[in-house]
Amino acid sequence: MKYTHIYKRIIGLTMACFVSMMAAAGNPPLFSTGIAQTDKGELLFTQKNLKRLDVFSRDGSSLLRSISLDDEPTGLTVDDAKAYVTTFKKAGKLQIVSLESAKVEATVPVGSGACYPLLSADKKKLYVCNQFSNIVSEIDLLTRKVVRTANVLREPKSAVISKDGRYMFVANFLPQQRADVDIVAACVSVIDMKKFTKIKDIKLASGSNALHSICITPDGKYVYVSHNLGRFTVPTSQLQQGWMNTSAFSVIDVAALSYVGSVVVDEPEKGAGGIWNLACTEKNLFVIHSGTHEVSVIDHPALRKKLESYPQKENLSYDLHFLYGIRKRVQLEGNGPRLLYLRGNELLVPTYFADVLNKVDINTLSVTSVNMNPGRVESKENAGERFFNDATQCFQGWQSCNGCHPGDARTDGMNWDLMNDGVGNAKNCKSMLYSHVTAPSMISGIRETAEWAVRAGFKFIQFYDVQEENAQCVDAYLKSLRPVPSPLLVNGGLSEKAKEGLKVFEKLQCGECHSGPYFTDQKMHRIGENVEFEKGWDTPTLIEVWRTAPYLFDGRAATMQEVFEVHKHGIDKKISKKEIEALTEYVNSL
Repeated sequence: MKYTHIYKRIIGLTMACFVSMMAAAGNPPLFSTGIAQTDKGELLFTQKNLKRLDVFSRDGSSLLRSISLDDEPTGLTVDDAKAYVTTFKKAGKLQIVSLESAKVEATVPVGSGACYPLLSADKKKLYVCNQFSNIVSEIDLLTRKVVRTANVLREPKSAVISKDGRYMFVANFLPQQRADVDIVAACVSVIDMKKFTKIKDIKLASGSNALHSICITPDGKYVYVSHNLGRFTVPTSQLQQGWMNTSAFSVIDVAALSYVGSVVVDEPEKGAGGIWNLACTEKNLFVIHSGTHEVSVIDHPALRKKLESYPQKENLSYDLHFLYGIRKRVQLEGNGPRLLYLRGNELLVPTYFADVLNKVDINTLSVTSVNMNPGRVESKENAGERFFNDATQCFQGWQSCNGCHPGDARTDGMNWDLMNDGVGNAKNCKSMLYSHVTAPSMISGIRETAEWAVRAGFKFIQFYDVQEENAQCVDAYLKSLRPVPSPLLVNGGLSEKAKEGLKVFEKLQCGECHSGPYFTDQKMHRIGENVEFEKGWDTPTLIEVWRTAPYLFDGRAATMQEVFEVHKHGIDKKISKKEIEALTEYVNSL
């Protein structure tokens, strides 16, 4: 016992050294995915990288306490002394957190890709968008169980309920259709709240993809949804005037359940790449530009008046002058704003790639900021993700790599004429998952390696001379990507139907081309008729193929079942419909 004080002293010195070493090493990034405020005025942030819910002081300058979560948080809402956090890495969950005890009280299993928790007006129910299951879950907060689900289209990312409670409007992240047609666009799905069934899909302007945020006007007349507008029908020969990508928000008439038009938030010689979140009051509409690190503050009454008197609303999506005189662009501190929270006369905007909290006075538009994570140090992969999403790494800020590869470097579901293999021969946008280990790159195999493809992308798509050090960081980021488990898996394994599909896969000898750990032989093959190139097409990986529709080199197949059933890809012998369905299940499980 007489040596106890010595042991305590040694332990104390050891802990002091450990803290000192950690301080010297720096703090990892937070990557905030949600923001809310409690009744006490404390600020809540969900931190993806650290798998926790942080409670900050009202001004955001002091971390008061942290609550550990067992998975990566994707969204947050709060009511009284409860925080509702969606989490997802392999399985989607809603975690109900007591802010008094600082513990997770209950966990409710939901769907794959759980995100965007949304409380009902009476606070008795909560809704969760399940991005990869393509459903919205309704949770009874008394029983803490999922009571109903509604099927939507493709990758629901956010939702809003009409003022009268009759409808829910759901933003589908990507188009769900073939890509080799004149109009390719994502939709906003409408759910009848009484039956909790989808009753309509409202198609947006052609090229609409990457739908991020949705809000409703205070009077309930309109719904606004933010998204990218891909000009996929023209060759990618320039950026000016929004030739390739523009940022926009679409307007939906709530009473008519119909699309009104799309308002472009870029300017003729200054893009606003990376549109993300939005929110509105009677006085203002706020739009976040994640790629150019700004927020647009738009005169809402003036916007409404101008919109309603606009003669040919189908031309709105090309009008780069529409917001002249009614919008101010406010530069923020930090990099990558994605979230916003309205608090009285103050707009709170944390930055995803800098952990800086911006506070914008909505009357004076003055900006103050707080560093929420002093000593923040990013890895090479972290920096690469930042560059991948940064529209300032592009001429005039029109787009980032994320512009054509949204959703963690995957696909926008459209065809693009990239001019690296001729003109007038658009190809379907590929996911960049495993691109560095499945060379050659591009559907035509025109790039020998993914490293060269990355640098060519900056040079010929973003018209920007990227520094080699930054390009190497982007390589590191893309190499770090890992597949999301297919929502068709059962307890992490193949379903019985998928097991039957594996037998069909082997029967048809699909593995001759789709072989190895990445399900590709990394060779070129002449498949189908009128093959454009002498060597044919690059064999794509089948890993995460469930996520990368549409299919084939020009996106002519909307679903994997169509690949086999309609286009007979890889099928040279008689096969039953049941076998095709099983094969589809297997491939979509990879």
